[in-house]
Amino acid sequence: MMLQTPVHEIEIIIVLLYVLVGLFFNASFSASSKPFSRLLGKFPNERADRLRVYLQRITGMFFFGFVPVILILTLLPSTFRDYGTSLTEPTEILSWGLLFALLIIPLILFRGKSASNLAAYPQIRSKKWNLNIVVLSALTWIGYLLCYEFLFRGFLLFACQRAFGIIPAIVINVLIYAIAHIPKGKFETIGAIPLGLVLCVLTIKTGSIWFAFLAHVIMALANEWVALYHNKNIELEMKF
Repeated sequence: MMLQTPVHEIEIIIVLLYVLVGLFFNASFSASSKPFSRLLGKFPNERADRLRVYLQRITGMFFFGFVPVILILTLLPSTFRDYGTSLTEPTEILSWGLLFALLIIPLILFRGKSASNLAAYPQIRSKKWNLNIVVLSALTWIGYLLCYEFLFRGFLLFACQRAFGIIPAIVINVLIYAIAHIPKGKFETIGAIPLGLVLCVLTIKTGSIWFAFLAHVIMALANEWVALYHNKNIELEMKF
């Protein structure tokens, strides 16, 4: 593999270094409630649990979205369009999104009531859910996943493609993506490999991150709602 230009060499060093640092710091914050303990200690247990999840997702938005944006504005030679933010081929993206939903939702329905899935999802472990919690959880998921896909399939993938070419870029992306899933267990780590491959290929094909974002939102929200439905320890109240 050879870098194409000195500009791409500078870009890839900054991008790879930040992706690794950003993932480390986000994992450190997510693994511990210490950064938020003083604030969360002021609330009852169940509310504190909800706020902890919201804050962890907002922290992810900061490390995966806000900081890369600052780097693009200040240090990197490329523009936002160079990282797949343009909505190219919306009809094609929606078509791929529909096909993805048709394939992944039956799998989620099948696995949704398994003991291992219910032990991990929904992430918010409140015993009572109302529409307010459902909506806030969905919105924080969407914001988090937008930044997450911008980091992986935008910031990292397109920078690697410019520096190394398509195949090495996909390999690097899938490898880092799978490693990032190790704390979530063997099933999600293994599953991240084919999922990451599909997301990378279709991101490059469509020239934008929007299919990857749409697919990840479909998967996350479907998984949360199916787990919520099957979890006998959670009571649903369909009012705000």
